[in-house]
This record gives sequence, structure tokens and C-alpha cells, in this order.
Amino acid sequence: MTILIFTSNNGKLVEFQKMLKNEINIVGLKELNELSSKQNIEPIENSDFFLTNAFIKAFVALKYIYNNKNIQKFNEIKKIIIDDSGLCVPSLNYLPGVHSANYAGYPKDDKKNKLKLADEITKSSLSFDYANEKRLSAFFVCFLFEINFNKINEFEFINDFDFSEASSFVNKNLIENENQLLKKVDLKKVGGFHSISLPFSMFYNEFPKDIQLNIHYGYCNGEVSSKEQNLISGAGHGYDSQFFSLANKDLSFASITMEEKNRLSHRAFAMEAFKIKNDFNKSSKNIQQ
Repeated sequence: MTILIFTSNNGKLVEFQKMLKNEINIVGLKELNELSSKQNIEPIENSDFFLTNAFIKAFVALKYIYNNKNIQKFNEIKKIIIDDSGLCVPSLNYLPGVHSANYAGYPKDDKKNKLKLADEITKSSLSFDYANEKRLSAFFVCFLFEINFNKINEFEFINDFDFSEASSFVNKNLIENENQLLKKVDLKKVGGFHSISLPFSMFYNEFPKDIQLNIHYGYCNGEVSSKEQNLISGAGHGYDSQFFSLANKDLSFASITMEEKNRLSHRAFAMEAFKIKNDFNKSSKNIQQ
């Protein structure tokens, strides 16, 4: 079985492969793009919700595979994994959240995003002192979508629709589902996970009701700081230098090894849920809750 990880980021592919411990074959977009003249549509993640931003990538991925089903490598794919992640600070109305990558606006700029977050932490009446800095409780979250099929023809209906924007799928039921998942986060635990299944029709009422997708939701808890900490050169990205896990409030995610981060991260928790659902060695038992 081959799994498509819907990303062009080689680093993310390696991360997923390590989490799956080489038990299955994975492929990314770069490899597929080299085999086909029919390129995937670029998904526009323009909604305010993780679920719909992830779903537009799922829709695009299915259409891409269907339109290239005569190519053997595409035909070998039996599962798709899509993830959408972000940093949520409950005291800041769960921002940066789905807008983590562009929190300070466009063009996307990690440095400006971190400066804006530091300013919001400092100004918040709910921030607390830690050493010589201000902090707020926060968590990283990962919504990991899993789509399974024996033959891509099961998704023939996808070719009857032309969507490219996540905002096309926003509806009341999805918003309620996402809010319920966010509220399930137990801020006293290092991290945790949940799995749910939703019908395609929940995203768009003309899609089939009998085709389901699995959503594995992982989170890791900690605190975000008004000051950055980078003790390992080149380590971390995004908000890692400002995030301190409950497992170690003195070392940021940019100051711990990749092995340690992979044990504590939101994606690791989401993948744990995925592995349990798919009976991949039941559970790695390496993550900390």
C-alpha cells in the first residue's frame, strides 16, 4: 500500500516516515509531479477554520489522483494524509490558530509573526510572569485527515465539481465540530488526541453521505513566551522558539532535539491516533501524555 502525504515539503515527508517507522511506502507531491503533465490545482486556504482548510487540500488531492489514475504510481495510492496545524492561545481567542503562518499579514513572515505574538502576550491582562518574561497558556494543534479507498473510481463524483477555495466548505455544522474539538483540549496534560469520522456530505451537501473521512486530532500543551529561546542552532521553525511544552517549561521547542520534539509534538499525537485507528503496532508508546 502507498500513502500520499499531501505536501511538497521533504522535511515533513521525512517526519511522517519516521513516525510510521518505514512500515509502509509513502509518496509526496514532488515525486508525483515529476510523473504527470496534469498538475494539481493549488488549494486556496482562505477560511478561518482548520477543518475546511484541510478539506480543500483533500478535495484537490483526490482530483489530482483521479485525473492521473492511468499512471501506475498514482494507481498504487490507497490512502491520503493531509494535515493542517497551528498554534492556539485560548486567552487570545485561540489565535494565531488557523492563521498561524500569516498572523502578521502578507507576505508571510515568521519573524513578524513572532513579534506580533510577543506583543500580544505582553499586552494581555491574563499573562503571567516566568523568570524575566511574560507567558500565556497555549497549545499546538494538528488536524490530520485520512482518506481511504480501494480504487480511486470510488471518488468519480469529485470530477463533477470545481472547487479551489476552502471558504466554499464553511458551514455551521463544521464550525460546531471544530469548536467542540478545540474545547476538548485538556490544558493540564502534556498532550492528547481524538479521532472522529465525518461524511463528505458534511463539507458540501451534494457530496455522498456514505463516504467517510477520518480526522485525527492531536495537540500538545504548554506556554508561549514574550521572549524567544534558541539553544540549538538551526532547530525549530515558526513559533517553536516561543513555545515551552508542559513537559519542560525551561526549554523551548527550538531548544530540544528533534527526537524529543517528535515525541511531544501535536503531529506526533495526531499520528498516534492514526496508528491506533489503522492498527499500526497499536501504539508507539513513545509519546508523553
